Amino acid sequence: MPNRGNDSCPRGVRGMQVGVHLSLWTDQWDAPVVDYIDRAAQLGFDCVEIPLTNPEAVDVEALRDRLACNGISAYCGTGLGPDTDITSESSEIRARGRVHLARCLDIAHRLGSPTLGGVIHSAWGKREPVHSDARKWAVQILREAAEQAAEWNMRLALECINRYENSFVNTVSQGLCLIDQVGMPNVGLHLDTYHMNIEERSVDASIESAGQHLYHIHLSESDRGYPGGGNIQWDLVFSALRNIGYQGSAIIESYVRPGVQCGTDVCIWRAIEPDIDESLTRSLEFVRSRILRAY
Repeated sequence: MPNRGNDSCPRGVRGMQVGVHLSLWTDQWDAPVVDYIDRAAQLGFDCVEIPLTNPEAVDVEALRDRLACNGISAYCGTGLGPDTDITSESSEIRARGRVHLARCLDIAHRLGSPTLGGVIHSAWGKREPVHSDARKWAVQILREAAEQAAEWNMRLALECINRYENSFVNTVSQGLCLIDQVGMPNVGLHLDTYHMNIEERSVDASIESAGQHLYHIHLSESDRGYPGGGNIQWDLVFSALRNIGYQGSAIIESYVRPGVQCGTDVCIWRAIEPDIDESLTRSLEFVRSRILRAY
């Protein structure tokens, strides 16, 4: 059976829906993104990823209307922070993390997203060694979130990110170990080629090791720019995705602008791309061409 990340999304190319992360255009993580849905559709994307950094500020109805008007589908992602870290020694912080995940799942469900991805296993930016009981705490809360997600036929996708941004789950093998301990069939992995290029000795072999547990993938260059302009070996990436039968979402998530929160927080100190939309259009064409070549 093909590994379909989302059977409800319209098919893009060879069963892969190529999307864009809407934070690419925003200055701040919790800025409204509704108008960028129009922009993504005009550029030709099949779907978008909507960040749920601050679920209380999300206008669900406005997003739903704009998605429907453009005939475009949504995926949702979030990230835990120091105040919502489910691996924290503080039971109060872990409780806030549980509530945050529940709220994000509710919004994702209402937006028609089949998956809630992102750094949902611990705090983004956590750079210290984790507590000896951290895994136990994370497993318990992720299992509860997975049960809630299952009621809506949704999945959780835990993102493996690089060592400079998190100290808990950096590699595919670590991610597989965690989802095995959670023990829920709707909990899988969210991979990102930028992070994998730092942490994995072989990006394509790691994708293949994820296999049927890969639920979501971000495409980003070695310099965090748009796919096609760096040294990521994209033919190997898409061949690996083909080999595991992946036919889900492929989201371009790049941060290319200095001087804004979304750039500063990921250490973007120079303009990675000269023209955002022009470069993004070329990258979309590049990604689709590589999918066609591989599939």
